[in-house]
Amino acid sequence: MTLARSVRAVLMIALGVAACGSAGAAAVTIDPRIEDDVARGVARVLVEVRPPIARAQDEVLARLAGTDFKLVRRFETSPLLALEIGPSALAALKAMGDVVVRLMPDAVIPPAGGSSGRSE
Repeated sequence: MTLARSVRAVLMIALGVAACGSAGAAAVTIDPRIEDDVARGVARVLVEVRPPIARAQDEVLARLAGTDFKLVRRFETSPLLALEIGPSALAALKAMGDVVVRLMPDAVIPPAGGSSGRSE
């Protein structure tokens, strides 16, 4: 094998690896209300992750380190994380198409009837 063929083979392998790596990074779908909420301060969101769930959740939390986020809840059997996020966390989540599917608004819904369900 000549030097030119060896170099060409290495370049083809590198291009193939790069193409495979970028193929997994899909665009993250973000509800437009989240952008508005973050522009006003902090937004509470549900982050849908790609399977395997636990590994993807770990990856998202690790990549959010150093940004303005707070973990509200980590779901064990649903592919979701509940977070409060600010602008830097939103920017980081937008770049996580390899592990994040979409961001949806999350809201605290009071119990029906306006009571806490406790008898006094």
